[in-house]
Amino acid sequence: MSHTDTVKKILAVGYSVRHIVCSGSRAGYEMYAADAFGDVDTRRCAREYFPLDPLQLHADVRLLEGVITNMDGIIIGSGLESADFGFLNPKEQSKILGNMPDKTKEVSNKAWLASRLGKLGIPHPITYTGREIIEAELTKSLHYPVVAKPAYGGGGIANFFCDTETALIRCAEQLPEFLFQEYIKGAHASVSTLSTRKETISVAVNEQLIGIESLCAPGPLVYCGNITPFRTDFYARTCEIAELLAVELGLIGNNGVDFVISDDGPFVIEVNPRIQGSLDSVEISTGLNIVDASVNAVRGGVLPERVVADRYAVRAIAFAKQEGVVKSNLDKDGIVDVPEKSRVIKQGEPIATAIGLGDSRESAVAEAMKNIKRIKAGVRFREAK
Repeated sequence: MSHTDTVKKILAVGYSVRHIVCSGSRAGYEMYAADAFGDVDTRRCAREYFPLDPLQLHADVRLLEGVITNMDGIIIGSGLESADFGFLNPKEQSKILGNMPDKTKEVSNKAWLASRLGKLGIPHPITYTGREIIEAELTKSLHYPVVAKPAYGGGGIANFFCDTETALIRCAEQLPEFLFQEYIKGAHASVSTLSTRKETISVAVNEQLIGIESLCAPGPLVYCGNITPFRTDFYARTCEIAELLAVELGLIGNNGVDFVISDDGPFVIEVNPRIQGSLDSVEISTGLNIVDASVNAVRGGVLPERVVADRYAVRAIAFAKQEGVVKSNLDKDGIVDVPEKSRVIKQGEPIATAIGLGDSRESAVAEAMKNIKRIKAGVRFREAK
């Protein structure tokens, strides 16, 4: 920890923070965790764990005010993109190791981002709100299917397709605040970047696993993990766009840009102004510690040497096909986000995450799928009625 002598105790807060807490712990920080899962490995890597209610995540964050006072740094994870951190005084706000909440809220708003991408001339899907579609009668100008998604929130859980003009009109009327985007066919990818206030580098280009049936994804657009690296003819171009966006949007620390890479090149889908879920595969593939590099970038103004992805790493989330109970200890090599024994997992919820690594994409995927089997074998599923 070179430029980070002043940062010893870090609180990671979000919907799920295992990846952040364990990365920080590996780098030698004293990590504290607040999330909605309390996984076995989160608790093991954290000095102390604070449970948050997933149904009132934003409200529960306020209860951490006393905890934050004793921290040197705070890392805000997913699920809090539009949360109000106004309860933090300026001294406590300055502990945030990343983008300030106002910046995060602005960049995470997909409607705001679409208009900014338009001004920058960066390819992105045509995007309208439900209100715009109804008021301006735009249904004829869109190709089908159209993707419907909330303005905030990641993971694709609430995203769905409107296959016809009739369906689009009905959805736009019912969901005026939702966004409706043209569907771009292509490969899903993300670029992980690191930024100081002066410069930005790309750390990795990752393949995104979206709506994978063998992982029992609860929807066609649900995020299921990553494979690092992603080899594509547009590798340099995606990095170039991600770096340009980090600079133009004034982002610091570790951020991610999601793309669909079509035959015509990369289209930007969204920007995640925070540490991403791809941390696991990026760290295993490149050997870089993301939390330490992020702290150094934000606090020390220093970026690491450019890293090379010298092996393939897979992070694959196993979802529950139906409700079940964790019946065996899943705390084993190759499995992370480990649920406690006897936890009830509802249909469509993540059970745990499988890791795979190898010298080729195929061997890394094969290892991850072996671990997916072990995860599923550890759950007693209720028979589908």
